[in-house]
Amino acid sequence: MREILYSQLGKIKDLEIRKFVEQALDKSDKDFWEIPCSMTGKHHPPENQGEEGNIRHLIKCLLVTEKLCDYFSLSKKDNDIVLASVFLHDIKKHGEPWSDKTDYEHGKIASDWLEQFELREPEKTEIRNCVRYHMYKYTGTKEDIERASCPTRKELIMQLADFFSSLKEVSWLPGINVKEEDIKNFLENLK
Repeated sequence: MREILYSQLGKIKDLEIRKFVEQALDKSDKDFWEIPCSMTGKHHPPENQGEEGNIRHLIKCLLVTEKLCDYFSLSKKDNDIVLASVFLHDIKKHGEPWSDKTDYEHGKIASDWLEQFELREPEKTEIRNCVRYHMYKYTGTKEDIERASCPTRKELIMQLADFFSSLKEVSWLPGINVKEEDIKNFLENLK
């Protein structure tokens, strides 16, 4: 999965932003690449569970983000900022130092951790803010929740991409088609 995620870096057209993301990924904790997206299984669909589930979640988020950036007609620069944020939003999911469970302030922890990498302004701050506030009302502190509830357009796209890629009710993997028989079985189970 690591190679698949790195292969997606080409979606970021700005070479300096791409390098910023690549440096952060290169320095990420080894467990970032191996963990499920939800240790309890409560907060993510089945395809985000198990080994490397966190990376499958990021890949799904990238696809949703591309669609939302197109929908909102973002500029190429803003598109790159949001895509960079998606790559990095769960890079400190288990805190710093890394623990065995999700740290609900991982957006802030990741934002602070990303300060060490070089990138021009305002792009660096915008990426860090998208990462920091990606969990919206689950962000952590009262101040962060208040700030996350008034997102910029880029922050909103990050929040929506993460939210929709995390829903059990919207379980999917990019490029996988559901068979008609599966749809019929699903509808039967709704009755």
